[in-house]
Amino acid sequence: DAAIVDGTAHLTSLFWGMLAEGTWRDARGRNLLDGGCPYYAVYETSDGGWMAVGPLEPHFYAVFVSLLGLDADELPDRADPSNWPALRVEFTTRFRSAPRARWTAVFEGTDACVAPVLSLHEAAGHKHLTARGTYTEAHGVTQPAPAPRFSGTPGTLRRPPAVPGAHTCDVARDWGVPDLLKDHC
Repeated sequence: DAAIVDGTAHLTSLFWGMLAEGTWRDARGRNLLDGGCPYYAVYETSDGGWMAVGPLEPHFYAVFVSLLGLDADELPDRADPSNWPALRVEFTTRFRSAPRARWTAVFEGTDACVAPVLSLHEAAGHKHLTARGTYTEAHGVTQPAPAPRFSGTPGTLRRPPAVPGAHTCDVARDWGVPDLLKDHC
């Protein structure tokens, strides 16, 4: 027996562990990794773009704050969640002061754990993903390349995207679903 919910449950092991140790509150938007923490969030820029922020470790946070042009000694203690609203105001104000391209240039190549939020088209054209061949264009459609890519495995797609329902009968035969074959094929 296999169900996607079982796999999904395993992906939440970190959060169950944090809940058990008392470092996770069972409420949305109140925790380190669920949007509650101001230094693990996204911020709008002056041009309507967005920047993703995630400097969880103290040394990354120090670089982040410095590159934002803030003085860490003048900011509230980030470890105290009661200070998170004030920190969020500071970060929101700062990011809204310049366009996404400017912030991208400021943080590029640093250890601040900050990156622009890209559209699907921007992501597919990003230099790191292009170098890996993460996306491919096949049959007039940009899409994720086959993965995993083993040696000797073609890295291209052999067929265009399927039209919904086009392969129902083939799949039903492969899976041995006689009722579906009887009704549709």
